[in-house]
Amino acid sequence: MYSYLNSAVISGVKAELVRVEIDISRGLPGFHIVGLAGKTVKESAKRVRSAIINSGFEWPIKKITVNLAPGNIQKYGSHFDLAIAAVLLECSGQIKIKAKANKIFAGELNLNGDLNKVKGVLAMLIEAEKKHLKEAVLAADNQRETALIENIDSYFLNNLAQLNNLTKVKNNYSANQAKIEANFNFKADYSELELIRGQKNAKKALITAAAGGHNLLFVGPPGCGKTILAASIVKLLKPLSSQELLETASIYSISDHLDKLNFKKRYRPFVAPHHSITAAGLIGGGRIAKAGEISLAHNGVLFLDELPEFKARILANLREPLERKKIKIVRQSGSYIFPANFQLIAAMNPCPCGYAGVKNKSCSCSERDIIKYQQKISGPLLDRIDLQIEMPALPSEEIFLKSTSKPLINNDYQIKNARIMQANRYQNSRIKNNSELELKDIEKYCKINRSSQKFLKDAVNKLNLSMRGYIRLMRVSRTIADLKAHPEIKKEDLIEAVDFRWFAENSQILL
Repeated sequence: MYSYLNSAVISGVKAELVRVEIDISRGLPGFHIVGLAGKTVKESAKRVRSAIINSGFEWPIKKITVNLAPGNIQKYGSHFDLAIAAVLLECSGQIKIKAKANKIFAGELNLNGDLNKVKGVLAMLIEAEKKHLKEAVLAADNQRETALIENIDSYFLNNLAQLNNLTKVKNNYSANQAKIEANFNFKADYSELELIRGQKNAKKALITAAAGGHNLLFVGPPGCGKTILAASIVKLLKPLSSQELLETASIYSISDHLDKLNFKKRYRPFVAPHHSITAAGLIGGGRIAKAGEISLAHNGVLFLDELPEFKARILANLREPLERKKIKIVRQSGSYIFPANFQLIAAMNPCPCGYAGVKNKSCSCSERDIIKYQQKISGPLLDRIDLQIEMPALPSEEIFLKSTSKPLINNDYQIKNARIMQANRYQNSRIKNNSELELKDIEKYCKINRSSQKFLKDAVNKLNLSMRGYIRLMRVSRTIADLKAHPEIKKEDLIEAVDFRWFAENSQILL
């Protein structure tokens, strides 16, 4: 007797459909799983047998062979339990499954037949939808993830016995916003920019970074507001689109971190790994390749606090994703492409003690210590950061000065208009925002008049800018002009951009 059902396996940040085949034949009783099954899959044999018996079904005393096709993909995960149990019961004539070719099964079994939630269900449903499957049979605890998929009807089981009559447990879970909000509990929140005291220049830089997608580095002493400013960018960024939300949520589903996404306000993810993180933790990897923090920051922000405290070889791994917006991980089992389209925000102290150049504070570091500390950040990485801003310590008058309840300038309105200008300007090109401009693009999109050209030449000479420095300056100038609704870059826009670049090129802190 032969039968089959559909399941899936997670490969990187995507899922691939797996055909779970079974053959029950005469011969020495036994249960064998083939098809490049990993240890976690082979362990399912004992779980499936106990679950079937404890759910009131009979275990066939025959030769049972399970094949997971295709055979060239490594299979791992406990989510195959439900598919194996269901196809065995269907093949032995104990249950009937209608339209089985249009269904996908995923769930982990307990020994008593109860079903547990599994990771990566959203990625599986996305792949099932692409392959035109219409229904899914899942553990009840995975119900909330199906709210994001419109074209698949789902059955939610609490235990294996419910397979006897799927029509009684069917639950069409439509993808409306109210149900999504009700099923995800997001607790984190972010500060409003106008409620943060002082740091006027750093705030302007943050608004510029949010509008143009620029990478940003804050340099300043402890307690000056670097971290809280960095986190406030989340509320300045454009909310995730439906496609971006689904894409990001799929990665978070595989990592079992869906509670860290805000489905109501569609905030972009803000990921802040500790500086002790490993290379595999940051960019992805492991024996079974898994997404790292840069992939969790996909479509959002990666915040690296205490930047020089990260190991240099780990920071070096950021060069490829910052350029290509993805990272390739090669393992013995195959190569994997992980998405990594993130905006980098970083923060650092000027020296090991944190008080170099700070008035009324005594710095205990030697010049050699300061240089060694700052040189932990490589030139190639700094070259990929458009905005590098020095933040002074807050004076006492700003500490006690209460922020106004309303901003003097509507930052959201400015940023939205700047994005609209960029969308219109680059609608027929590969470019999405100003941070992606290259030299040939600058010559096309960054027009300036003669007086501005003279100022620009003087600035390039005085700052001794390299070609990359010049490109960064023009990218930032273009964004500042967009924030002010200037079709062409004006001299005042260049002056502001030079002010931002001054700290990167000539500050005593950024040696």
